[in-house]
Amino acid sequence: MLFKKIITLLIILGFSFFSYSQNSGKAYYKKTSTHNFEDIKGLDSKIMSSFKSVNNSINNMEFLLTFNDSLAIYEEIKKLGVEGNGSKTQFSKVFSGYNGPSYYNFKTKKTIQKQGSYLVEKSFTDYEWVLTKEKLIIDHLTCYKATTTLKLQGRRGEILRPVVAWYTTDINLSIGPDGFGGLPGLIIQLEVNKVVTTLSKIEFIDKTLKIKLSPKGKKITEEEFNVLMKEMVENRAKYYDKN
Repeated sequence: MLFKKIITLLIILGFSFFSYSQNSGKAYYKKTSTHNFEDIKGLDSKIMSSFKSVNNSINNMEFLLTFNDSLAIYEEIKKLGVEGNGSKTQFSKVFSGYNGPSYYNFKTKKTIQKQGSYLVEKSFTDYEWVLTKEKLIIDHLTCYKATTTLKLQGRRGEILRPVVAWYTTDINLSIGPDGFGGLPGLIIQLEVNKVVTTLSKIEFIDKTLKIKLSPKGKKITEEEFNVLMKEMVENRAKYYDKN
């Protein structure tokens, strides 16, 4: 109990120091999933088995946000003994909301998300956050609620997915997990599609961490990517109709 109090105090002191000085550091995130797949019928037994293990797989995922005063990278922490391209792993990533590494540029206020072979660019201002006065204390941090809506393409048309973010102004970083950004502080907790991503630990480093943003892929705007996804979904639907 005493050890936990000491750790909490050190974290609070770290937050206080950071609120006055922009430093480099590493923020660690974990996810918790409450997806329910029991109502899905007509699926192959192997596929159903993969679905049922999704929540456990998501709950075991860990992510790292490495940042300095101008750049940041958010990516999954690879674990030994975990197959990265297996069907169960891919199912889990899809439902977790993690599409690939995210690269942030504080000077241009833009995010690049690597989705497959594409580098999808988005401005911080594109998220159209609605800021509220609602507060929540998360690990002794005062967090404020912000909401927005994700627009995705599905087989039956556009999917609107509500997003709830809890951010703190005590940490002067306008970013967060899974490519989200544009708020007045670091996102401590993110809620999207029955998956909650929460900051588990943050470390501040006195020296400037060297971060190089050099992802490989075809650069594309979010609008262009959405059009591409719509065409792929429609073509897939046509293929299934013929068969």
